[in-house]
Amino acid sequence: MKDFLIRSERYGDFSGIAELNAAAFDYGYGMGETVLVNQLRSRRSFDPELSVVAEIDGTIIGHALFTPQRIRIRGEMLDAVILAPAAVLPAYQKQGAGSRLIAEGLRRAKEKGFRLSVLLGHPEYYARFGYLPRMWSDAKVMLSCADIPASTALVAERRVQARDIEPLLAMWEKWWQESELALKPGASVTDWLSPGAGIRAASIDIEGRLAGYVRYDSRSPGKVLALLAEDGEAFVRICAHLKRQLTELTPGADKLALPLPPESLALKKTGLPYRAEVRTGPQNMLLALDREHPALAGYCDEAAAGTRTPGTIVWPVEFDVL
Repeated sequence: MKDFLIRSERYGDFSGIAELNAAAFDYGYGMGETVLVNQLRSRRSFDPELSVVAEIDGTIIGHALFTPQRIRIRGEMLDAVILAPAAVLPAYQKQGAGSRLIAEGLRRAKEKGFRLSVLLGHPEYYARFGYLPRMWSDAKVMLSCADIPASTALVAERRVQARDIEPLLAMWEKWWQESELALKPGASVTDWLSPGAGIRAASIDIEGRLAGYVRYDSRSPGKVLALLAEDGEAFVRICAHLKRQLTELTPGADKLALPLPPESLALKKTGLPYRAEVRTGPQNMLLALDREHPALAGYCDEAAAGTRTPGTIVWPVEFDVL
C-alpha cells in the first residue's frame, strides 16, 4: 500500500468521511456511525484537530474522531475525549492506517491537555494503545412497577428550553455526585435534545413547574436512557408517569430500567425498593493519558484490581442515533 497522509479533517472531507463510515460499518441497513459523526461535529466542543483522517491520492481511507467530554472521576471534573467512531475502508484494513490514526489522535489529545479517553470497542485491538478493560459499567436501577405508587399529580412532558439547563445540571449533580465516574451533560440545549429516531427527550413539569428530565424510547418506555428529578417526590411521580405509559403500550410489563448509579444517595432517599444491575466487560475501556493525576490513577488501579465497582456511563444524546 502507498504511504498515506495523516491530517486533520477539513470542510471538504465531510462527504468522504460519510462514505467511509457507511462502507466500514456494514452490520445493518442504516448508517448510524455516519450520522453519529455528523451529530458530534455539531457539538460546541468539536475540535477538527481531533477528527483525524488518513488520505491516499485525495481519497479518505480512514478516520478517527475524538470528541471532547467532561468526565467526573471521584469528584474531580476532568477533560476527556470519547473515541468513536474509528474506521478504515475495507480494502485498506489491517495495513496500519487505523493504528496510526488512533496513535496520532491520542498524541494530539494529550498535547491539548486531555487527561483520559473512553470507548466501547474491541479489547484486543485497543489494548495496544494502553486502553484498559472493564473500566466503566452500564448500570441499571430496576424498579418493579408494583412498587411505584400511582400519582394524581399533573406530570407533563415538554420540549427542553435553554432556561431549563441550569436547574437540570443541578439535578444531575444531586443524582450523580456519588458515582466514581460519570459523563457530565453539556450546557447547550442540544446536549439535552435527542436526534435518535423514536427517542423522546423532554423536560418534565409537575403541576406547571420544572421538576425533572427524561429521555427514553417512545416505543419502549421501560427502557430509559436518562432520568433526573428535583427531589425524591418528583422522582416517584416521574416513575409513575413512565409506568403508566409503559403499561398502556405493553400490558403486563412489570419493571422500569433506569440508568442511575446504584450508590446514589438521592436514589436511596426516594424510599422505593430497587435492584441494581451493574454490567461491565472487556469492551468497556478507558485510557489514562495523565497517569500522574491522583484521582484518575487511583480509580484505574482499583477498577483494574476489581476492588472498586466501575462507574456508570450514560452516553451523550448524539449516541442515540446508533
